[in-house]
Amino acid sequence: MSKIKIVKNILELKEKLENSYVAIGTFDGVHYGHQQLIKMAIDKAKKNEGQAVVFTFSSHPMELINSKKAPKNINTIDEKVYILEDMGVNCIVLQEFSKEFADLKAEEFVDILKEKVGSKEIFVGFNFSFGEGGKSNTKDLIRLGEERGIVVNEIPAIYLDEQLVSSTFLRKEVEHRDISEVNRYLGHSFLILGEVVHGKKIARELGFPTANVKMAKRVYPKNGIYGARVKIEGEDFYRYGVVNIGVNPTLKPGEKSVEVNILDFDEFIYGKIIAVELLEYLREEKKFDSIEELKRVIGNDVKVWTEKIRERKWI
Repeated sequence: MSKIKIVKNILELKEKLENSYVAIGTFDGVHYGHQQLIKMAIDKAKKNEGQAVVFTFSSHPMELINSKKAPKNINTIDEKVYILEDMGVNCIVLQEFSKEFADLKAEEFVDILKEKVGSKEIFVGFNFSFGEGGKSNTKDLIRLGEERGIVVNEIPAIYLDEQLVSSTFLRKEVEHRDISEVNRYLGHSFLILGEVVHGKKIARELGFPTANVKMAKRVYPKNGIYGARVKIEGEDFYRYGVVNIGVNPTLKPGEKSVEVNILDFDEFIYGKIIAVELLEYLREEKKFDSIEELKRVIGNDVKVWTEKIRERKWI
């Protein structure tokens, strides 16, 4: 779904980037704090007719450093790219955090930012570390940047309601907190981006056809029924839908899935990518005693969400 320029390995880049304003970080979740930093790079790039570049990683650095301690990501890589493109980033360096990259000395990394990325200014968070063994910090980056004519901007910690907004905090909160609160800390609606795959087609027989989204290794919100908006690959507008995240205890217990009933829509979209943005938690997932009761409750979910959409004048 992406049209943004993506660089897979900066070490092998032949066509150098130029006039770049660069936000550097892991940016898992691309949350509210990350967005403040990235927007600074975007604004500076626009002001100076340059390009806004995000330098991030195709895997969490901990997967190389200590795979047992590597966290589950809030986003997949495709979701991260989708969010960054929507923000207005021009180019993303999706660097593999390989041993070769991890062993770069601090000076070598900053040389790459100058020579290959074409950095005019760099934007990093307050806890930024880099270079061999992560031994160098923002003070080192500022010094090395000055020597190479690069302005380095350190962004302080970002708080909401006296809570530090961080990926570590959000990974825990996504699985337990109400989705509207999660979205506030994210600064955008929780995104599930994935391919529509074949399911058991039981919901279709009930009169509520669903798009089954291919599951990924990442953090998912708590099980339940959600109101969402949906963008289908090839379309440039949103539809609305009701999403079931969980084990579907009445029809196929024990099998974790993400199923989307797109309202007033019954076309075959297998193989297409859909972007599902969770807007509101409607109810918990329940086991019903009969198929008839399940049909009635699903029908009510659709009715409740449709009424909320109309009240908010989204349609």
